[in-house]
Amino acid sequence: FSNGEYDILVGTQMVAKGLDFPNVTLVGVLNTDHALYADDYRSYERAFSLLTQVVGRSGRGKEKGVAVIQSYTPDNLIIGMAARQDYEAFYETEIKMREMMLYPPFADICLVGFVGENQQLTLRAAARFLDIFVGMARSEHPNLPLRILGPSPALVVKVSNKFRYKLIIKCRNNREFRALLSGALLGFGEEKEFQRVTAYADMNALVC
Repeated sequence: FSNGEYDILVGTQMVAKGLDFPNVTLVGVLNTDHALYADDYRSYERAFSLLTQVVGRSGRGKEKGVAVIQSYTPDNLIIGMAARQDYEAFYETEIKMREMMLYPPFADICLVGFVGENQQLTLRAAARFLDIFVGMARSEHPNLPLRILGPSPALVVKVSNKFRYKLIIKCRNNREFRALLSGALLGFGEEKEFQRVTAYADMNALVC
């Protein structure tokens, strides 16, 4: 492609590889909505980063370039800002949204995951952990600021014949919260009914 032997290059991670072809004058992105509406509060940030990089790949040489973005929601503000490469507008929009929704950097996000071979048992385990966690929070840490979402299925609910559910806890990652989380995990571990369900915690996980 670099030598001009091929005119079209198709790939899934072309931007991430940092390839630089001055003779490229047309770049296309398919299914932008998959990145925009992912199950993660960082989806807009990632989509904006991807699109701005893609737009920048076209027209690097003497010829002008064009970028085509496929989307079912072409009026989405993120697409427009990425097309204009308007970084300041994106930051102002995104930081206000995160503050309103209490996402980082205004709070920490703790993901508590549950993995088991039996789907209903795994879901009940997540609900039981929530009961333990909320009970301990109310009795031992009444002034600790918390927002809890779930239980809900993981983005990919079944992997290697095991079902996955999660709780999302918006919190402050301080000593008091870690003590509460540790106590709840220990209490959950004593529940014989859920010995076949694995529970784990991941602070500020890359994928929520």
